[in-house]
Amino acid sequence: MVELTWKEAIVKVFEDEKKALHYANIAELIAERGYKTTLGAKPKNTVNTQMASDINDSGEKSIFSRVGGGIYILRKFLGDSSLLATEEDEIEIVPNQNQKSEKEHYKIINAFGIYWDRNLVHWKTTPDLLGIQQIGASVVNFKDQIGIYLLHDSRETIYVGQAIKQPLGKRLKDHTTDRHGGRWDRFSWFGFYPIDEKGELLTNIKLDNITIQSLGDVLEAILIESIEPRQNRKQGNFFSGLEYLQQEAPELKKQLKAGLLIDLLGKL
Repeated sequence: MVELTWKEAIVKVFEDEKKALHYANIAELIAERGYKTTLGAKPKNTVNTQMASDINDSGEKSIFSRVGGGIYILRKFLGDSSLLATEEDEIEIVPNQNQKSEKEHYKIINAFGIYWDRNLVHWKTTPDLLGIQQIGASVVNFKDQIGIYLLHDSRETIYVGQAIKQPLGKRLKDHTTDRHGGRWDRFSWFGFYPIDEKGELLTNIKLDNITIQSLGDVLEAILIESIEPRQNRKQGNFFSGLEYLQQEAPELKKQLKAGLLIDLLGKL
């Protein structure tokens, strides 16, 4: 079977669901249903770019229509208002969809991970910090990421720090042996470097157009994501599609298999 193109896979999901969907949900459904097997490191971003570019290039002739922040639908379904409802019923129609969007600038926070497990990291001299954007996506190593991080115990956040002069992997490694070493079992991080489609960190970017509003959005988003206040139903502004799920270090998997083999041989 010939693998579908991204555009074909997106259309297939819309034909299946027959309703407006967020691009992140579309990417997950593409993976779950096997419409594409090669997803790359940023499938959610790819889906968003595919539809946004089609709208920008084709205007009213595009087969897609944007009906809210990150939410799209097939244009042929626009006439049925019942198909515009999402799970949260919070879509606002976006006017002037045939106008080209302004050039996108990198956000201050371009990737993040929440409550990653300390025990899933192999704490060698330069530990790898492995994550994926969704199931089936390529693994990204965030050991050289820079930004802000938090250390957590079972009850609360015990430490907040910067990984600027030293990258994230090195800073976290240091905390395994310093005065905080025995106090934390999970960590969260918010990274400045974006990731390309190959899963590599883009370390030579310039963060432009930073405003008071964008700084406020970042601070709000970090607080919402890290302390999860009960009255906040949404993620922080602009954080959709930026979260990465932790992956266990392959060295730990090998150690576990070796241990199981030794136990098995000992019982023979």
